[in-house]
Amino acid sequence: MKKVVLSVVAALALSAAPALAADMPTKAKVVVPAAAPSPWDIAFGTAFTTDYMLRGVSQSAHKPAVQGYFEGRYTFNDMITLYAGVWGSSLYTGFANAEFDISGGVRLTFGNFGLDLGYVYYDYPDGTINGFGSFGEFYAKPTYKFNDWLTVGAILDGGDNFNNKLTLAPPWVGNGTAYYYSANAVITLPWKPHPDVTLSINPEVGRQVFGSGPNFNLGVASYTYWDIGLDIAYKALTLDLRYWDTNTSNTTNAICVVNLHPGMDACSPRFVATLKFDTTFAALK
Repeated sequence: MKKVVLSVVAALALSAAPALAADMPTKAKVVVPAAAPSPWDIAFGTAFTTDYMLRGVSQSAHKPAVQGYFEGRYTFNDMITLYAGVWGSSLYTGFANAEFDISGGVRLTFGNFGLDLGYVYYDYPDGTINGFGSFGEFYAKPTYKFNDWLTVGAILDGGDNFNNKLTLAPPWVGNGTAYYYSANAVITLPWKPHPDVTLSINPEVGRQVFGSGPNFNLGVASYTYWDIGLDIAYKALTLDLRYWDTNTSNTTNAICVVNLHPGMDACSPRFVATLKFDTTFAALK
């Protein structure tokens, strides 16, 4: 009888063991929180172009140019990013061999709307022509993303760009104001030849405006320019194939004259190919 009782007790204990084990507290796994991303980042890149075009005017006498930049960024939140950087290019203008654009500002984002506000200083080391060398401009660049395939934007840029109105034949007559405005778009095509390749069309039309001083003293007249390009982007590489044109020429506008090459028209229609590499330190991690 004793053996029967002991067997029954043992059987009951064994049947209760899984339930008791289930009721016992288990040790929770320690989850290490992911480190917050740094608000600091640096963007950098380089480019090789068959012709450095600025607002429809060749800055390299229709010759190839090498370019590069770096830009430091501090992101406060999803809405505010501060930045400062330097962009540079080789030149062949006849008055300077290089250009360095030193810029800084803030990029603001409100949903699909973006606004870039800043200042850029165009520096031409040891460069001067008619007393006109380095200068600075304030700019505003609004953008709006309508959907995944269409973003439109604009640029407003201006300042007194003629170095206190110095010329080879002073005194200066008229003001020294110069500014430009443009509208642009990025149209992303639905067709992808490869999963990592994105194709987009990028049209732009702009107007460069000069005040009475540049026109009277230097023969620099206001003009309109336009361009349209096809961008082929693969990860950090972009091939930009672009056509440029203006409504002016070297026969009526001194800004189109290339000093080292009499008769060359820096404002003539031009097809330009540019290979660009762009990335950030954060993207490399």
